[in-house]
Amino acid sequence: MKRHLSRRTVLRAATAVLAIGFAIDGQSAMAAEHKIGMMIWNTSVPFYSNLIKGAQNTAKDLGASLDLQSGNGDLSTEISVVQQFIAQKVDLILITPSNAKGIVPVVKQANEAGIPVIAVNNRVDTSSGAKIATFVGVDDVTFGKQQGELLAKAIGGKGKVAYILGKLGTSSQIDRKAGLMETLKKYPDIKIVEEQSADWDNAKALAVTQDFLSRYPSGSLDAIIDQGPEGVNGASFAKQSGRTDVKFILGDYPADVRSAIQAGTVFGTVDQDPAPQGVMGVKDAVNLLDGKASEVPSPNHFLDLPIVTKDNVEQFPPAWGG
Repeated sequence: MKRHLSRRTVLRAATAVLAIGFAIDGQSAMAAEHKIGMMIWNTSVPFYSNLIKGAQNTAKDLGASLDLQSGNGDLSTEISVVQQFIAQKVDLILITPSNAKGIVPVVKQANEAGIPVIAVNNRVDTSSGAKIATFVGVDDVTFGKQQGELLAKAIGGKGKVAYILGKLGTSSQIDRKAGLMETLKKYPDIKIVEEQSADWDNAKALAVTQDFLSRYPSGSLDAIIDQGPEGVNGASFAKQSGRTDVKFILGDYPADVRSAIQAGTVFGTVDQDPAPQGVMGVKDAVNLLDGKASEVPSPNHFLDLPIVTKDNVEQFPPAWGG
């Protein structure tokens, strides 16, 4: 009887030891969980929906804690969000700023706190000392160059063009314009007759398009180029108004742009897929925090930028929406 109780006691003790061991292991795993803050200048912009999903799903798969906050389209709010991350002593900050220069002071604060920063989709200006571990996204200069070649193809290398810009001050808009203008140097017979910003906003882009079409009657304008996807509504308006003389070149590739290309309303676009940017941003963050800096492309982690026209649209599912 005593022997039997002794075995039971031993089993209980062993079970208790294992339980304590599992608890310690669990606490260690929790303690090792990477805390990542992510600030996107405006999460309500449809483009970011799949980028956000990609980041959140990847963080979950890799066992990282991701605190994603919106800057609500306001630079002071963006700065405040990043300052909160610094105060919370997160392990790393992913940042998608609205203004490459305006965000610099708070990035420097993160640098001083010893918190690494990765820029995703939009760049941070590093010319004045702000340090970024890497930039994850596309080469927007190449984006603009691709649009320029697409425009030249659409109008046969000559013609009058109206130009819709995105949000001024964002690195993506600055670089896309630089790339576009560089390409157009090869086509001196293509003239930009006017340009206006629409802030990556659908309603504003439609209003700008309507303004262009009213001031440039049929036969006086060959194309409208928009460096975002928002021009798709303007392209539909032009078709409904009988302005088939104007070709539309867009940027990015949501479902409505894909449908417009299939219908012939839009000539073509440059496909920037946001989902991989969210995925690779978090993966690079975790690799960096795990001491695997050699696996993080630096200073840039560029992703592909295919051109999509009616000739190959069936090969490319939409980058978001639909």
